Amino acid sequence: MDTMALVTMGPLLKRAQAARYGIAAFNMIDYNSARSIVEGAAALDAPIIVQVSVKTIKHWGYKAIAGWVRMLADDVDVPVALHLDHCSDADVIRRCIDAGWTSVMFDGSALPFAENRARSQEIYRMTEAAGVGLEAEIGAIGGVEDDKFVAEDAAILADYDECVAFVKDMPNLAVFAPAIGTAHGFYKGQPKIAYDLLARITAAVPIPIALHGGTGLSQEQFDRCIANGCAKVNISTMHKHRFIEGFVGVRTEKPKLEEPLPFIAGQYEAMKKDVLDMIRAFGSAGRAAHAAGLEARP
Repeated sequence: MDTMALVTMGPLLKRAQAARYGIAAFNMIDYNSARSIVEGAAALDAPIIVQVSVKTIKHWGYKAIAGWVRMLADDVDVPVALHLDHCSDADVIRRCIDAGWTSVMFDGSALPFAENRARSQEIYRMTEAAGVGLEAEIGAIGGVEDDKFVAEDAAILADYDECVAFVKDMPNLAVFAPAIGTAHGFYKGQPKIAYDLLARITAAVPIPIALHGGTGLSQEQFDRCIANGCAKVNISTMHKHRFIEGFVGVRTEKPKLEEPLPFIAGQYEAMKKDVLDMIRAFGSAGRAAHAAGLEARP
């Protein structure tokens, strides 16, 4: 497979859902982090989603991030999507689209159902016109994401009937994120995933499902969610911890080291190992050509 430019994630996720494997979506932190994500995927011949929080965009800038990920994608032969993670600001979404993001997420989950649906449809029309994929969310996913906090005991499972009504007028939605009991960040106890609800939604909604709160789930939980239609699996907290641990590990081993490049290399290796582990866990290793639609076999 030849090198390819950034791609939109909708078609990748449809193929992944049909074949029942998950595509890892890692929240990048900086260029070194983005490099570990893309090069980790290339090492395992896997499709990958590099997603970015609003906070990260405001730190580095739209053009810088888009340029980094586009350059990395141009150098590998696996499909790479650049995705805006949880965002409720239409202006940020527009600026990401203009800068070259291939998919975006509008998170209206804090709004009443009717308002969330109306706002999501407005963004959907924007993304359809731009040829960009859209992720939309319903229900309240617990934990902390980009300074948004939802207590795990206050998280609200998505309502089945509302899910069906929500996506009715958005047939080309790239991915749908209903709250099914997972949470952002590290889990304080055993996650209580509503598998029955997930299976009902997947059976009724012909759109790939996003699994938020992937950090801390077991292999069995990943397998069960992916088997029930979760094609996009988000990993953020674990990647952030590897970023810090990689640096601290070098400092611990070599406390007198003053050259910064070994610290950067240590971060890269720690993050890349995490990427490799998750790709293998989700079953997407060796699936680059399949996800890109370049082979017929499932």
